[in-house]
Amino acid sequence: MAALSLVLLAVLGGCRKTDAERAAEERAEIEKKLRDSYALVPYRALKLTFRAQGQPNAPEEIAALWKAVGETRSLPEKNLTEEEARLVAKSYLDLGVAFYKAKKTLEKRDEDEFPLLWSRWMPEEPPPLPGYDAAQEHAVLSVIWQVLDSADRGNRVPASDLVFYELSRATPGPAWMPALRVGIRGSRGLAFCETGYHYAAEEELNAFLTEAETLPLEEFPALHGTTHEQSRESLLAAGYFLRAWNRMALKRERAAEDDIERGLRSLEKLGVENELTWWGWAFIHFRRERYEESAKSLDKLAASPYLGEKERQEVHASAEEMRRHGDKVPIFLQARAALILGQALIARAGGPEKIVVTVLGPERGKQVYAPIAWMDRVRQGVGGLSVDKVARGAGESLEAAREAGAKGLEALKQKLGGGSGSTAESGPK
Repeated sequence: MAALSLVLLAVLGGCRKTDAERAAEERAEIEKKLRDSYALVPYRALKLTFRAQGQPNAPEEIAALWKAVGETRSLPEKNLTEEEARLVAKSYLDLGVAFYKAKKTLEKRDEDEFPLLWSRWMPEEPPPLPGYDAAQEHAVLSVIWQVLDSADRGNRVPASDLVFYELSRATPGPAWMPALRVGIRGSRGLAFCETGYHYAAEEELNAFLTEAETLPLEEFPALHGTTHEQSRESLLAAGYFLRAWNRMALKRERAAEDDIERGLRSLEKLGVENELTWWGWAFIHFRRERYEESAKSLDKLAASPYLGEKERQEVHASAEEMRRHGDKVPIFLQARAALILGQALIARAGGPEKIVVTVLGPERGKQVYAPIAWMDRVRQGVGGLSVDKVARGAGESLEAAREAGAKGLEALKQKLGGGSGSTAESGPK
């Protein structure tokens, strides 16, 4: 019986996929999802158009799409005559047809078949960074889109899908600058974790932390009055907390707790002490069965001037319960903990009003809104098309094109400023 049990265990163990195999499956799924995404068609087509310009094997369907898009710029906006209304309707029908055909082309063709954007824009200039290649160009564009996404709090620039697309193509190479390689590893880990690809995220975050731990101190940037060591510890703390978050999703609680403790150690070296670190230490001490230390951390949290009286009493009661090893669930294991911590950290930052003003910044100029207004007109024009018209215009049977056309038109409408769009949690559709 014992021998049979060992055989069964061996067989079952052999059937279980490794982390590397699961990560490879997730990466393949990401690649397929991006290639099939209707939401990314305008962006991918635009990039491919720039990179393939003048190349003998440039796809004609992509050029036709941007010709159709360009023709919408001169269309009248209102007070249309009957003839102008027919012209507008035809232009948007042509755009819908071109979009459909471009989507089919992008399922088989890729922008990285063609020269880099840098070589197209700056043909006489040397590469901007050491080891500059297609993956590094994707990395640079991901950073640019992240900046634009942070600046555009009105959510009119659909950047989240673009960041994910660029990061998924930005596989760091050995010739990259070490700091850039580490930073992109971390960004890829965050992007994969947010979209539910936790095994791929684990690979990226493991590589990120391994390299960050061994990177020479002088390789870490000293920005805004910080030292190289402070930059290093800040990066490590963020990396460990992020990997802990990812490991929680993988149901690896013990490994996640180890990462939380490492992150807290890095914050200690930085001299950071606030409601979040007190809560974190209370949690770690509790999990390590160091109940008195956990209670002391809760005492510090209860003494925070940024907690309300009700929250202070609640945290203090939890500390006393911890000392008695009572049966009450500790406050940091309750959903209410997030509300208490969030309120305290917002108060510490100066209140909601100060945060909003800091995030939004001054009013931006009219030139930013001009292209947005044009995108809205295109969205409205495409939104009025029916799938039947697109199918007939594309020369396809209605049955073959109905589902694809509906998805494509809705995606274009969403990506040009309207509709629900896709989210960072789900990735591009």
